Amino acid sequence: ANLLQPRPGLKEESSSNRPTSARLRQRQLPPLCSSSTAAGRIQESTRLRQAIRVPGSPVNPRVTDTTKTTAELHWGKPLDDGGMDVTGYIVEHKKDGEEAWVKDTTSPLRITEFVVPGLQAGAKYHFRIAAVNAMGVGEPAQTADLVEIIEREEIPDLELDVELRRTLVVKAGNSIRLFVPIKGRPTPAVTWSKEDTAVKTRAIIDNTESYTLLVIPDCNRRDAGKYDLTLENAAGKKTAYVNVKVLDSPGPPLNLKPKNSVSLAWTKPKHDGGSRITGYVLEAQKKGTDQWTHVTTVKSLDFTVKNLNESEEYVFRVMAVNLSGRSLPRESKHVVIREQSTEPEFDLRGICQKTVIAKAGDNIKVEVPVTGRPKPTVSWQKDNQNDEPLDRATIENTSSFTSLVIGNVNRFDSGKYNLTVENSSGSKTVSVTVRVLDTPGAPQNLKISQVTKESVTL
Repeated sequence: ANLLQPRPGLKEESSSNRPTSARLRQRQLPPLCSSSTAAGRIQESTRLRQAIRVPGSPVNPRVTDTTKTTAELHWGKPLDDGGMDVTGYIVEHKKDGEEAWVKDTTSPLRITEFVVPGLQAGAKYHFRIAAVNAMGVGEPAQTADLVEIIEREEIPDLELDVELRRTLVVKAGNSIRLFVPIKGRPTPAVTWSKEDTAVKTRAIIDNTESYTLLVIPDCNRRDAGKYDLTLENAAGKKTAYVNVKVLDSPGPPLNLKPKNSVSLAWTKPKHDGGSRITGYVLEAQKKGTDQWTHVTTVKSLDFTVKNLNESEEYVFRVMAVNLSGRSLPRESKHVVIREQSTEPEFDLRGICQKTVIAKAGDNIKVEVPVTGRPKPTVSWQKDNQNDEPLDRATIENTSSFTSLVIGNVNRFDSGKYNLTVENSSGSKTVSVTVRVLDTPGAPQNLKISQVTKESVTL
């Protein structure tokens, strides 16, 4: 078949319908750029390439701190960013005497500070930082001076928060937690103590470069007190303290002992449990029994127990009470109720300066309280005239007093009166002065020494 023959169903295009070269020339074609427009675009592209460039050097590169193996660098952003955002910084160092710079950053930094690790202690280094943008790496800026890698000394310091500056109050059974931020170069040694003794037996202590933490789990009244903190390094020393108050039942009273056959005395407990002691509960137990009998509740630090059986043996115990409850009991030694010996005593507080002053004709009564077991004997003498009776004085004695009574006193009653009390446990003597204000006595040794017809010399 003739491939050039027209296919069936298609009309052969007439010569009048075929496009001619004139018609083709008449078709609209896109206009070509003029030579002036193309030149303008080239100039604009060149101007843009000149405006966008690598950034300038960072500002004020400096080393702000060093340790034995590191250096801390800081710098400012470049004044010229090259027309584009700075995307990071490259840090390099060079050891003194060497030519090669060592890159310290694996990728550009986004911040303006960096700690260079792995340096040699005692060596000196240069450092430089370059800024980076989309166009590339700019000119680096170098630190002004060589920097020696040494451990810089810093005096220890600490910071107590508001709660620790006041008294820390903790309920018994809870944990005491003392967290204190610290600093210092080299890292300071940390010491915690309480009342000049170490606290390691009761406390868990965790020390780091930046803080110290003391924890006492399940605290009790004995953990209350003043906790001293000491920081010390080669640069200096810093101390502080924290007061801790533990709310607990009080400790038992101290020094419980019989004062005599039926009287007891004690002192306040060492720990008040964090609140005021409101009283003391006293109990007694007779030998041979397991039962404790309530005696009394008092606010004082002593009490006289009555109605006990003579020759019986007793044990006493006392408990302190506060808002949290009763303390553990403090027991006395075993006491046999019997007459106990005590040295004789007298009380002259009622006689001012141990002197009694009276006018002639007055009646005086010198009354002195006397104690002692067994009951002491009492004697009075005047001006050390032993065994001589007091003719003008009357002595009155009771179970607890002795009295010296003188009626219608005169100048001859003045003098020192010695009081002596004595029993099987000892003897004591004291002097009381009596002064009587009276008209003077008659002059003595009146003699006539010379007589004339007009005078007499006496």
